[in-house]
Order: sequence, then C-alpha cells, then structure tokens
Amino acid sequence: MYSDKNLKVISPSQWTNAVWFILGVMDVLFIHMWIIAILAVVKYLYVYYWRYEINERTIVERKGILDVTRNEIHYFRIKSIRVEEPLWMRLFNLSNVFVKTSDPYLPELKLYAVPSGTLVREELRSMTHSRRREENVREFDMYNL
Repeated sequence: MYSDKNLKVISPSQWTNAVWFILGVMDVLFIHMWIIAILAVVKYLYVYYWRYEINERTIVERKGILDVTRNEIHYFRIKSIRVEEPLWMRLFNLSNVFVKTSDPYLPELKLYAVPSGTLVREELRSMTHSRRREENVREFDMYNL
C-alpha cells in the first residue's frame, strides 16, 4: 500500500448530482419505474470514486466505477491555473480549477466542483514553483519562430 504523509485527496462534490437525486426520488415516489433512480445511484457512485490525489511530485486524477482511468500530471509541466466559480457552485463554496499543462496527452486537467478552489490553486502554484526549482526545469513557449 502506497503511503505518503503529504498526500492530499480531494473529490468533486455530490452537489453536482442534486438534480439527479431529486428526479430519482420523484421517479420512485410518483412514476415507479426506477430508471432515473438507478441512474442517480450510478451518478452518485461515479462522483464517489472520482478522486484527485495531490502529492509531492504529481497530481493524479482517478475516476471510474468499473473501468478506471488515471491521469497524472507532474508539477513542472503546469503552465497556468485558472479558477471558475459559477453562481450555483459559489453557494456551496465549490469551484472548477483548470490546470493547463505542457503534457501532449493531457493539455488541460479540470478539477471539477472541488471545495475552496482558490486554496487548491495556491497550493498547486507553490508546488509547481518548488518542483521546478528542485528539478531545475524552465518552461519555454515557442511561438512564431
């Protein structure tokens, strides 16, 4: 078992499924077909198993119920970080954090509906700077050569 004392695990909020939960309850109570209720349970499980692991060297996104996908970004590949706070998410202190990278396979990682997005952004920014210094990596953009 991998153990890291600096590992921070965050996950999207179940508030993203609020409409599905309401429709599922209405389906069970009034329609009695259970289709929407089953979809609500699947949506719940999908968000439940969706994790962002922030450790010393990388950010790892892990999502999926049966088929699991893992995306990994090294801090020195991060180019910029953007935080969006739509109105309905701000009501619950949630944010979307967009991480633009120089990785050819994953040019942008979206941390969806995470709590306290500005704190996550600051933590990622400080880890990016420290990892670049430790590994002596410099980022260069080459446009219009």
